[in-house]
Amino acid sequence: MLASVESSFKNLFANQLQAILQAGAEPVAISSLEYPENLEFFQKTGIKFIPLEIKREFSPFADLKTLIKLLKILSREKVDLIHNQTPKPCLLGSLAGRILGIPTINTARPIFREMPGGLKKKFFIFLEKISCRLSHLVLVENPFDLELYLELGIEKREKLRIQGNGIDLERFNPEKISSEEIEALRKEIGLPEDARVLGCVARYVYEKGYKELFEAFSLLKDKYPKLWLLTVGFFLPSERDPIPRELPEKMGISERVIMLENRSDMERIYALMDIFVLPTHRDCFPRSLIEASAMAKPIIATDIDGCRVVVEDRVSGILVPLKSSSHLARAIEELLNDPELAQRLGENARRRARENFDESLVCSRIISAYQRLLKS
Repeated sequence: MLASVESSFKNLFANQLQAILQAGAEPVAISSLEYPENLEFFQKTGIKFIPLEIKREFSPFADLKTLIKLLKILSREKVDLIHNQTPKPCLLGSLAGRILGIPTINTARPIFREMPGGLKKKFFIFLEKISCRLSHLVLVENPFDLELYLELGIEKREKLRIQGNGIDLERFNPEKISSEEIEALRKEIGLPEDARVLGCVARYVYEKGYKELFEAFSLLKDKYPKLWLLTVGFFLPSERDPIPRELPEKMGISERVIMLENRSDMERIYALMDIFVLPTHRDCFPRSLIEASAMAKPIIATDIDGCRVVVEDRVSGILVPLKSSSHLARAIEELLNDPELAQRLGENARRRARENFDESLVCSRIISAYQRLLKS
Protein backbone atom coordinates (compact mmCIF):
# COMPACT_ATOMS: atom_id res chain seq x y z
CA MET A 1 0.00 0.00 0.00
CA LEU A 2 1.36 3.39 -1.05
CA ALA A 3 0.47 6.65 0.72
CA SER A 4 1.92 10.14 1.17
CA VAL A 5 2.88 9.94 4.85
CA GLU A 6 3.20 7.18 7.45
CA SER A 7 0.67 8.78 9.79
CA SER A 8 -2.03 7.87 7.24
CA PHE A 9 -1.35 4.17 7.81
CA LYS A 10 -1.62 4.62 11.57
CA ASN A 11 -4.68 6.88 11.63
CA LEU A 12 -6.63 6.02 8.47
CA PHE A 13 -5.64 2.65 7.05
CA ALA A 14 -4.64 0.60 10.11
CA ASN A 15 -7.72 -1.62 10.03
CA GLN A 16 -7.42 -2.11 6.27
CA LEU A 17 -3.83 -3.32 6.74
CA GLN A 18 -4.95 -5.67 9.51
CA ALA A 19 -7.69 -7.05 7.26
CA ILE A 20 -5.06 -7.77 4.59
CA LEU A 21 -2.97 -9.61 7.19
CA GLN A 22 -5.96 -11.62 8.36
CA ALA A 23 -6.74 -12.56 4.74
CA GLY A 24 -3.35 -14.26 4.59
CA ALA A 25 -1.42 -11.65 2.61
CA GLU A 26 1.68 -9.70 3.63
CA PRO A 27 1.04 -5.96 3.37
CA VAL A 28 3.95 -3.60 2.81
CA ALA A 29 3.35 0.06 3.70
CA ILE A 30 5.34 2.60 1.68
CA SER A 31 5.36 6.37 2.30
CA SER A 32 7.36 9.33 3.50
CA LEU A 33 8.39 9.20 7.16
CA GLU A 34 7.60 12.44 8.95
CA TYR A 35 7.00 11.29 12.55
CA PRO A 36 9.68 8.69 13.46
CA GLU A 37 7.73 7.84 16.63
CA ASN A 38 5.07 6.29 14.36
CA LEU A 39 7.50 3.47 13.56
CA GLU A 40 6.33 1.92 16.83
CA PHE A 41 2.92 1.37 15.22
CA PHE A 42 4.45 -0.81 12.50
CA GLN A 43 6.55 -2.73 15.00
CA LYS A 44 3.53 -3.49 17.18
CA THR A 45 1.27 -4.52 14.29
CA GLY A 46 3.87 -6.56 12.42
CA ILE A 47 3.35 -4.57 9.23
CA LYS A 48 6.45 -3.96 7.14
CA PHE A 49 7.14 -0.27 6.52
CA ILE A 50 9.50 1.07 3.87
CA PRO A 51 10.22 4.83 3.90
CA LEU A 52 10.12 6.60 0.55
CA GLU A 53 10.21 10.38 0.26
CA ILE A 54 7.12 11.54 -1.63
CA LYS A 55 6.84 15.30 -2.04
CA ARG A 56 3.31 16.66 -1.91
CA GLU A 57 3.94 19.35 -4.51
CA PHE A 58 4.57 18.36 -8.12
CA SER A 59 8.28 18.48 -8.94
CA PRO A 60 9.23 16.58 -12.14
CA PHE A 61 12.84 15.88 -11.12
CA ALA A 62 12.03 14.87 -7.53
CA ASP A 63 9.03 12.79 -8.67
CA LEU A 64 11.18 10.96 -11.23
CA LYS A 65 13.69 10.09 -8.48
CA THR A 66 10.84 8.85 -6.30
CA LEU A 67 9.44 6.74 -9.16
CA ILE A 68 12.82 5.09 -9.76
CA LYS A 69 13.17 4.28 -6.04
CA LEU A 70 9.60 2.96 -5.96
CA LEU A 71 10.27 0.67 -8.92
CA LYS A 72 13.28 -0.78 -7.09
CA ILE A 73 11.26 -1.33 -3.90
CA LEU A 74 8.36 -3.01 -5.69
CA SER A 75 10.74 -5.29 -7.63
CA ARG A 76 12.73 -6.20 -4.53
CA GLU A 77 9.63 -6.94 -2.46
CA LYS A 78 8.06 -9.01 -5.28
CA VAL A 79 4.76 -7.15 -4.88
CA ASP A 80 1.69 -8.85 -6.39
CA LEU A 81 -0.70 -5.89 -6.20
CA ILE A 82 -0.39 -2.16 -5.50
CA HIS A 83 -3.09 -0.21 -3.65
CA ASN A 84 -2.50 3.55 -3.94
CA GLN A 85 -3.91 6.09 -1.50
CA THR A 86 -4.06 9.90 -2.05
CA PRO A 87 -3.38 11.71 -5.35
CA LYS A 88 0.43 11.75 -5.72
CA PRO A 89 0.88 8.09 -4.70
CA CYS A 90 -1.98 7.16 -7.07
CA LEU A 91 -0.11 8.71 -9.99
CA LEU A 92 3.30 7.30 -9.07
CA GLY A 93 1.97 3.90 -8.02
CA SER A 94 -0.20 3.34 -11.07
CA LEU A 95 2.68 4.35 -13.37
CA ALA A 96 5.04 1.98 -11.53
CA GLY A 97 2.46 -0.79 -11.79
CA ARG A 98 2.17 -0.38 -15.56
CA ILE A 99 5.96 -0.40 -15.98
CA LEU A 100 6.37 -3.55 -13.89
CA GLY A 101 3.18 -5.29 -15.00
CA ILE A 102 1.68 -5.28 -11.48
CA PRO A 103 -2.10 -4.84 -11.07
CA THR A 104 -2.97 -1.56 -9.35
CA ILE A 105 -5.95 -0.13 -7.47
CA ASN A 106 -6.39 3.56 -6.78
CA THR A 107 -8.57 4.89 -3.99
CA ALA A 108 -9.42 8.19 -5.66
CA ARG A 109 -9.87 11.41 -3.70
CA PRO A 110 -10.74 14.37 -5.96
CA ILE A 111 -8.76 17.22 -4.40
CA PHE A 112 -9.82 19.40 -7.36
CA ARG A 113 -13.54 19.26 -6.45
CA GLU A 114 -13.73 22.58 -4.58
CA MET A 115 -11.00 24.33 -6.60
CA PRO A 116 -12.15 27.41 -8.54
CA GLY A 117 -12.24 26.91 -12.29
CA GLY A 118 -9.05 27.64 -14.18
CA LEU A 119 -5.79 26.12 -15.37
CA LYS A 120 -4.87 24.67 -11.96
CA LYS A 121 -8.12 22.73 -11.71
CA LYS A 122 -7.81 21.52 -15.32
CA PHE A 123 -4.24 20.40 -14.62
CA PHE A 124 -5.28 18.33 -11.58
CA ILE A 125 -8.19 16.78 -13.49
CA PHE A 126 -5.77 15.88 -16.30
CA LEU A 127 -3.39 14.21 -13.83
CA GLU A 128 -6.29 12.30 -12.27
CA LYS A 129 -7.32 11.03 -15.71
CA ILE A 130 -3.79 9.75 -16.31
CA SER A 131 -3.64 8.13 -12.87
CA CYS A 132 -7.00 6.36 -13.30
CA ARG A 133 -6.33 5.23 -16.86
CA LEU A 134 -3.04 3.64 -15.74
CA SER A 135 -4.69 1.74 -12.87
CA HIS A 136 -6.76 -1.42 -13.23
CA LEU A 137 -9.51 -0.47 -10.77
CA VAL A 138 -10.60 2.83 -9.21
CA LEU A 139 -12.31 2.93 -5.81
CA VAL A 140 -14.19 6.04 -4.73
CA GLU A 141 -15.42 6.75 -1.22
CA ASN A 142 -18.90 8.09 -1.95
CA PRO A 143 -21.57 8.34 -4.68
CA PHE A 144 -20.83 12.05 -5.25
CA ASP A 145 -17.28 11.19 -6.34
CA LEU A 146 -18.47 8.42 -8.63
CA GLU A 147 -20.83 10.80 -10.43
CA LEU A 148 -18.11 13.48 -10.60
CA TYR A 149 -15.64 11.11 -12.25
CA LEU A 150 -18.26 10.07 -14.80
CA GLU A 151 -19.33 13.67 -15.47
CA LEU A 152 -15.75 14.84 -16.07
CA GLY A 153 -14.90 11.80 -18.18
CA ILE A 154 -12.11 10.79 -15.81
CA GLU A 155 -13.03 7.10 -15.89
CA LYS A 156 -15.72 4.78 -17.20
CA ARG A 157 -18.37 3.30 -14.93
CA GLU A 158 -17.18 -0.30 -15.37
CA LYS A 159 -13.82 0.54 -13.78
CA LEU A 160 -15.30 2.49 -10.85
CA ARG A 161 -16.44 0.98 -7.54
CA ILE A 162 -17.75 2.62 -4.37
CA GLN A 163 -15.47 1.66 -1.49
CA GLY A 164 -17.20 3.72 1.19
CA ASN A 165 -15.58 4.82 4.42
CA GLY A 166 -15.94 3.73 8.00
CA ILE A 167 -14.40 3.31 11.42
CA ASP A 168 -14.12 0.77 14.21
CA LEU A 169 -17.50 1.28 15.84
CA GLU A 170 -16.54 -0.77 18.89
CA ARG A 171 -13.63 1.55 19.60
CA PHE A 172 -15.61 4.76 19.01
CA ASN A 173 -18.38 3.94 21.45
CA PRO A 174 -19.31 6.59 24.06
CA GLU A 175 -20.59 3.92 26.42
CA LYS A 176 -17.06 2.54 26.81
CA ILE A 177 -15.57 5.82 28.12
CA SER A 178 -16.06 6.31 31.87
CA SER A 179 -16.58 9.67 33.56
CA GLU A 180 -13.39 9.01 35.55
CA GLU A 181 -11.41 8.69 32.30
CA ILE A 182 -12.87 11.94 31.02
CA GLU A 183 -12.02 13.82 34.20
CA ALA A 184 -8.48 12.44 34.24
CA LEU A 185 -7.98 13.54 30.64
CA ARG A 186 -9.32 17.01 31.41
CA LYS A 187 -6.65 17.40 34.05
CA GLU A 188 -3.95 15.96 31.79
CA ILE A 189 -4.49 18.47 29.00
CA GLY A 190 -5.43 21.44 31.20
CA LEU A 191 -9.20 21.81 30.69
CA PRO A 192 -11.17 23.30 33.61
CA GLU A 193 -13.82 21.04 35.11
CA ASP A 194 -16.64 23.38 34.04
CA ALA A 195 -15.32 24.05 30.51
CA ARG A 196 -17.69 23.69 27.57
CA VAL A 197 -15.54 22.18 24.87
CA LEU A 198 -15.67 22.97 21.18
CA GLY A 199 -13.61 20.38 19.28
CA CYS A 200 -11.97 20.00 15.89
CA VAL A 201 -9.85 17.14 14.51
CA ALA A 202 -7.96 17.88 11.29
CA ARG A 203 -4.47 18.45 9.94
CA TYR A 204 -3.12 21.88 10.88
CA VAL A 205 -3.57 23.46 7.46
CA TYR A 206 -5.66 26.40 6.29
CA GLU A 207 -7.80 24.28 3.97
CA LYS A 208 -9.28 22.50 6.99
CA GLY A 209 -10.88 25.81 8.00
CA TYR A 210 -8.79 26.70 11.05
CA LYS A 211 -8.79 30.42 10.21
CA GLU A 212 -12.60 30.46 10.14
CA LEU A 213 -12.77 28.33 13.29
CA PHE A 214 -10.43 30.65 15.21
CA GLU A 215 -12.37 33.69 13.97
CA ALA A 216 -15.67 32.14 15.09
CA PHE A 217 -14.21 31.30 18.49
CA SER A 218 -12.94 34.87 18.79
CA LEU A 219 -16.47 36.14 18.18
CA LEU A 220 -17.86 33.93 20.98
CA LYS A 221 -15.18 33.73 23.67
CA ASP A 222 -16.11 36.89 25.57
CA LYS A 223 -19.83 36.12 25.56
CA TYR A 224 -19.19 32.53 26.70
CA PRO A 225 -16.32 32.66 29.22
CA LYS A 226 -16.51 28.89 29.89
CA LEU A 227 -16.10 27.99 26.21
CA TRP A 228 -12.78 26.36 25.27
CA LEU A 229 -11.47 25.21 21.91
CA LEU A 230 -9.70 21.84 21.68
CA THR A 231 -8.04 20.83 18.41
CA VAL A 232 -6.13 17.71 17.39
CA GLY A 233 -4.00 17.42 14.27
CA PHE A 234 -0.54 17.21 12.73
CA PHE A 235 2.05 19.80 11.77
CA LEU A 236 3.55 17.88 8.86
CA PRO A 237 6.74 19.30 7.30
CA SER A 238 5.46 18.49 3.82
CA GLU A 239 2.20 20.49 4.05
CA ARG A 240 1.57 23.15 1.41
CA ASP A 241 -0.50 25.54 3.55
CA PRO A 242 0.30 24.94 7.24
CA ILE A 243 -1.12 27.29 9.82
CA PRO A 244 1.49 28.90 12.12
CA ARG A 245 1.61 27.32 15.56
CA GLU A 246 1.31 30.79 17.03
CA LEU A 247 -1.87 31.68 15.07
CA PRO A 248 -4.18 31.48 18.14
CA GLU A 249 -1.85 33.83 20.01
CA LYS A 250 -1.79 36.28 17.10
CA MET A 251 -5.59 36.24 17.06
CA GLY A 252 -5.81 36.84 20.81
CA ILE A 253 -7.52 33.55 21.71
CA SER A 254 -4.62 31.37 22.89
CA GLU A 255 -5.58 31.49 26.60
CA ARG A 256 -8.55 29.19 25.90
CA VAL A 257 -7.24 27.15 22.97
CA ILE A 258 -5.52 23.77 23.39
CA MET A 259 -3.81 22.33 20.32
CA LEU A 260 -2.83 18.66 20.56
CA GLU A 261 -0.75 16.59 18.14
CA ASN A 262 -0.49 12.98 17.06
CA ARG A 263 -2.84 11.42 19.66
CA SER A 264 -3.56 7.70 19.74
CA ASP A 265 -6.50 7.99 22.20
CA MET A 266 -8.96 9.78 19.94
CA GLU A 267 -12.02 8.04 21.36
CA ARG A 268 -11.21 9.64 24.75
CA ILE A 269 -10.55 13.02 23.12
CA TYR A 270 -13.96 13.01 21.41
CA ALA A 271 -15.58 12.11 24.73
CA LEU A 272 -14.35 15.46 26.11
CA MET A 273 -16.09 17.49 23.44
CA ASP A 274 -19.53 19.07 23.72
CA ILE A 275 -19.71 20.17 20.08
CA PHE A 276 -17.63 18.99 17.12
CA VAL A 277 -16.79 21.39 14.29
CA LEU A 278 -15.14 20.75 10.91
CA PRO A 279 -15.15 23.88 8.70
CA THR A 280 -13.08 22.18 5.98
CA HIS A 281 -12.78 23.74 2.52
CA ARG A 282 -12.53 20.36 0.76
CA ASP A 283 -12.87 16.74 1.84
CA CYS A 284 -13.99 13.57 0.13
CA PHE A 285 -15.30 11.72 3.17
CA PRO A 286 -14.01 13.17 6.47
CA ARG A 287 -13.17 10.39 8.90
CA SER A 288 -13.22 12.76 11.88
CA LEU A 289 -16.90 13.48 11.16
CA ILE A 290 -17.63 9.75 11.26
CA GLU A 291 -15.71 9.35 14.52
CA ALA A 292 -17.47 12.31 16.14
CA SER A 293 -20.82 10.97 14.93
CA ALA A 294 -20.12 7.54 16.42
CA MET A 295 -19.29 9.28 19.71
CA ALA A 296 -22.75 10.93 19.62
CA LYS A 297 -21.46 14.48 19.24
CA PRO A 298 -23.56 17.25 17.67
CA ILE A 299 -21.70 18.31 14.53
CA ILE A 300 -21.22 21.52 12.62
CA ALA A 301 -19.58 21.08 9.23
CA THR A 302 -19.15 22.81 5.90
CA ASP A 303 -21.90 22.38 3.34
CA ILE A 304 -19.79 20.50 0.77
CA ASP A 305 -20.30 17.06 -0.80
CA GLY A 306 -17.82 15.22 1.43
CA CYS A 307 -19.47 16.48 4.62
CA ARG A 308 -23.00 15.91 3.30
CA VAL A 309 -22.18 12.20 2.94
CA VAL A 310 -21.82 12.03 6.74
CA VAL A 311 -24.03 14.84 8.06
CA GLU A 312 -27.73 15.21 7.30
CA ASP A 313 -28.48 18.89 7.83
CA ARG A 314 -30.64 19.59 10.87
CA VAL A 315 -30.97 15.87 11.50
CA SER A 316 -27.51 14.70 12.59
CA GLY A 317 -25.74 18.05 12.49
CA ILE A 318 -25.71 21.55 11.05
CA LEU A 319 -24.16 22.44 7.69
CA VAL A 320 -22.83 25.96 7.19
CA PRO A 321 -21.57 27.87 4.13
CA LEU A 322 -17.94 27.49 3.07
CA LYS A 323 -15.40 29.93 4.58
CA SER A 324 -17.96 31.80 6.68
CA SER A 325 -16.81 32.40 10.27
CA SER A 326 -20.02 34.33 11.03
CA HIS A 327 -22.30 31.43 10.04
CA LEU A 328 -20.02 29.08 11.96
CA ALA A 329 -20.26 31.24 15.09
CA ARG A 330 -24.07 31.41 14.83
CA ALA A 331 -24.33 27.62 14.54
CA ILE A 332 -22.05 27.10 17.54
CA GLU A 333 -24.07 29.60 19.57
CA GLU A 334 -27.31 27.88 18.61
CA LEU A 335 -26.08 24.56 19.98
CA LEU A 336 -24.64 26.18 23.11
CA ASN A 337 -28.05 27.72 23.85
CA ASP A 338 -30.19 24.73 22.90
CA PRO A 339 -28.94 21.60 24.73
CA GLU A 340 -31.99 19.59 23.63
CA LEU A 341 -31.18 20.23 19.97
CA ALA A 342 -27.53 19.36 20.60
CA GLN A 343 -28.50 16.09 22.27
CA ARG A 344 -30.95 15.16 19.52
CA LEU A 345 -28.39 15.82 16.78
CA GLY A 346 -25.78 13.78 18.65
CA GLU A 347 -28.11 10.83 19.13
CA ASN A 348 -29.07 10.89 15.45
CA ALA A 349 -25.42 11.14 14.43
CA ARG A 350 -24.60 8.05 16.51
CA ARG A 351 -27.48 6.10 14.95
CA ARG A 352 -26.45 7.15 11.44
CA ALA A 353 -22.83 6.14 12.05
CA ARG A 354 -23.81 2.68 13.30
CA GLU A 355 -26.07 2.10 10.30
CA ASN A 356 -23.74 3.38 7.57
CA PHE A 357 -20.08 3.62 8.58
CA ASP A 358 -18.84 0.23 9.77
CA GLU A 359 -15.23 -0.14 8.61
CA SER A 360 -15.45 -3.93 8.57
CA LEU A 361 -17.72 -3.60 5.52
CA VAL A 362 -15.19 -1.30 3.83
CA CYS A 363 -12.38 -3.78 4.51
CA SER A 364 -14.46 -6.62 3.03
CA ARG A 365 -15.05 -4.61 -0.16
CA ILE A 366 -11.33 -3.88 -0.48
CA ILE A 367 -10.28 -7.51 0.06
CA SER A 368 -12.90 -8.63 -2.49
CA ALA A 369 -11.52 -6.10 -4.98
CA TYR A 370 -8.01 -7.48 -4.44
CA GLN A 371 -9.18 -11.05 -4.99
CA ARG A 372 -11.14 -10.25 -8.16
CA LEU A 373 -8.27 -8.28 -9.67
CA LEU A 374 -5.68 -10.96 -8.90
CA LYS A 375 -7.89 -13.70 -10.36
CA SER A 376 -8.48 -11.72 -13.56
